[in-house]
Amino acid sequence: MRPPHRVWAEIDLAALRHNLARIRRAAGRRQVWPVLKANAYGHGAVAVARTCAAAGAPRLGVGDSGEALDLREGGIETPLLVLGTVIDAEVPALLRHRVEVGVHSESRVRMLGAAARRAGVRLGVHLKIDTGMGRLGVRPEAAVRVARAVAEEPALELRGVMTHYASPDGCLDPATAEQTEVFRRALAEIAAAGLSLPPIHAANSAVLFTAGEPFGDAVRPGIALYGILPSGLPGAAKLRPVLSLRAQIVFLKDVPAGTPVGYGGRWRSTGSKTRLAVLPIGYNDGLPYRLGAEGRGAALVRGRRCPIVGAISMDYCTIDVSRVEGVQVGDVATLVGGDGDERIRVQEVAEAAGTIPYEITCSLGARVRRIPVDRTEPAAAGPAAAAAAFLGA
Repeated sequence: MRPPHRVWAEIDLAALRHNLARIRRAAGRRQVWPVLKANAYGHGAVAVARTCAAAGAPRLGVGDSGEALDLREGGIETPLLVLGTVIDAEVPALLRHRVEVGVHSESRVRMLGAAARRAGVRLGVHLKIDTGMGRLGVRPEAAVRVARAVAEEPALELRGVMTHYASPDGCLDPATAEQTEVFRRALAEIAAAGLSLPPIHAANSAVLFTAGEPFGDAVRPGIALYGILPSGLPGAAKLRPVLSLRAQIVFLKDVPAGTPVGYGGRWRSTGSKTRLAVLPIGYNDGLPYRLGAEGRGAALVRGRRCPIVGAISMDYCTIDVSRVEGVQVGDVATLVGGDGDERIRVQEVAEAAGTIPYEITCSLGARVRRIPVDRTEPAAAGPAAAAAAFLGA
């Protein structure tokens, strides 16, 4: 049974719900606001948002205005928060679609307040305080002034105060505690100035799984929602990968020893007869170019691990399937995910490519079809189950 797509990413919604449940357990009494920026870290934001909304998520975080509007167009009515900044031209659409925004300066507060008054609406904003990330956010010493500016704008409502932790190791890094202390002092100064404090949110995935009691009223999990955490962090083994990346074999050929493969001919076959399979996925689709170096990349075919050979090109890559019995055109090759007893994890691919897991999933190109699948049993996962799901079997 051949799948109907050249290359696709299966998005396991049951695994997503499982991870959300684990996150809620770690969050305790705090609200969980899933972060869906960068197309839900490459997983397909609308399908992920629908799943989170159905599970009762009270708010969703996105990276920019376009992502928020895409979710509204996809029918998502859950409150949305642009965690980054916005530019002037984006504001009217955000006001029409009731999208909350982060504020990082007094001048931005004044601009948003004026725009909201002209539109005759009340805009929810979240004050971001820079406690050590060094990017967006007001300096702690300016927090009271900007919070007061929000309070003075009748068309604005302060719905949150936030910060962003810098360490990928969460509370295992002393710098995280230092940031929390800076944040606490800034919040105390806002309260001492007689300004009311809305929900406080700070903890990301790493902090959530390394803190006994995450600071604040809400947490903003991102990468953990998709089943990815550094292996050294507590809870990583209890999360389930959400994404599997697959392609179908489109061409097979046998070549003699010494045959060069790919641009530059950097790899040559060594056996008396090598069987090569061509996959319609390349670096334009998000398959890292560095996986084409000898011994770095692999795909699973019929439960066997097959090395990527030759340079990865824009549209294609080649794998050695000499050890796979009965391989045929149309067989499924798994580049991330499981097949039989074998599994290739995003973390493995990232390590081989010399990068981080975030980049692997976020780099998946527009040609990669995101296919939501809803399996109640993890054991059902695999290429055969996927093909059946596609074809309605």
